Amino acid sequence: MTKTGNAIAGEIEQEHASGISPGRSWFSVAIFLFVAIFAYLDRLIISLLVEPIRASLHVTDFQIGLLQGVAFGLFYAVFGIPIGWLVDRYSRRTIIYLGMTLWSVAASCCGLASTYWQLLIARFGVGIGEASLGPAVYSMIADLFPPRRMALAIGIFATGSSIGGAIAYMAGGIVIQKLEALGTVSFPVLGALEPWQMVFMLTGAPGIFTAMLVWLVPEPARTRHVPATSREPRQDHGLIRLLASNKRYFTCHFLGFGMIAVMAYGMAAWTPVMLMRRYGMSVSDVGMLLGLVNLLPGMAGFVFGGWFVDRWYARGTTDAHLRFFVYTSFIGIACAIIAFVLADTLWLFLPAYMALHFLQPFTGPSVAHLQLATPPRFRGRMTALFGMVFNFMGMCLGPPTVAFFTDFVFADPMQVNRALAIVLVGGGLLAAGLLWYALPAARLAVRRPDDPVQA
Repeated sequence: MTKTGNAIAGEIEQEHASGISPGRSWFSVAIFLFVAIFAYLDRLIISLLVEPIRASLHVTDFQIGLLQGVAFGLFYAVFGIPIGWLVDRYSRRTIIYLGMTLWSVAASCCGLASTYWQLLIARFGVGIGEASLGPAVYSMIADLFPPRRMALAIGIFATGSSIGGAIAYMAGGIVIQKLEALGTVSFPVLGALEPWQMVFMLTGAPGIFTAMLVWLVPEPARTRHVPATSREPRQDHGLIRLLASNKRYFTCHFLGFGMIAVMAYGMAAWTPVMLMRRYGMSVSDVGMLLGLVNLLPGMAGFVFGGWFVDRWYARGTTDAHLRFFVYTSFIGIACAIIAFVLADTLWLFLPAYMALHFLQPFTGPSVAHLQLATPPRFRGRMTALFGMVFNFMGMCLGPPTVAFFTDFVFADPMQVNRALAIVLVGGGLLAAGLLWYALPAARLAVRRPDDPVQA
């Protein structure tokens, strides 16, 4: 049998090593996807509430940017490391359940906030809870699927961001409009709640009950593909030694995808406001438009990216997961210039913005390649470390940087479109450069013992 045949046979054997059928594996992905929808709903609904929160709490764009980014992202990133340590040692289902319960309670508490600082603290809790999802799910998927299916499985899970965003935008826009018509409502025990507070309560509470679905997912054995570079030496020298063994790959991988996250989170946070300010759209119209964009090109981008990279990798391009985003970053730069600088009508803005949403989803390929390069005993911590870096960069730099340009450079909230263009063009150039530099090291990181040495 050829080397390729041996590799494929080995992967087929791995597919059944845990005793979990492919059907149950894909069922698990469906449950993970459903959980992710609630995570992104709670994470993104605030982007439609910028104007009412500004008016109610008397805050600036920059403070809102901190609320959307740092308040969530800092705690999401920092707590990801200890949670990743737990993922490598204890039941991943339990960790997901407890995390989802925490973030759902915290999201509901956002609706009880009457000051900026109370809302900030509640967002801390949402970030801590959601930090459990990525490391645990990615670790389980790596044990449920062979390498040739991993990017697609993770990509399908990651479509939860598109679906959750779509629900946040579409349903959120309609609910906000209805609640604003009601005005402030008094409730027993809770007291008087403004419309934006009621939105947080309505979107956060259902997740407390949805978390129980996680117990339908089997806990797979931790046995999967181990790259050749991680087999030498056999003894466990720790995560730091693993990172040091291929500094170029891990550094450029983390920072390159981190720059894509900066662009994605900045765009998600401020595009709704930009449409309201630049094109005079209502909150319900913005919600419907962006919801459709998330559902159509957004979901397609997650699935296509994972499918395309899996096929490219299977044909021998072992750096396909990174190379794909080198090329798409340059296309994205052109789309950003059209959407946020040149477009003077909604009909010119929309196709360029849809293309950006199709090109940007990176979670499936980036995490899949990282799983291939990491021994099973380190996957929870490695994924948590990656999540810490790209989420810290994305959430703590994306929304606040856009707001920094509107408040302190342009000193004009109507220039949010130009602020978005600066972040997207600069981020795209940096991402393409970092990932291109990482390609040789990426090929080395996933080389099997029987693969030829690649320069």
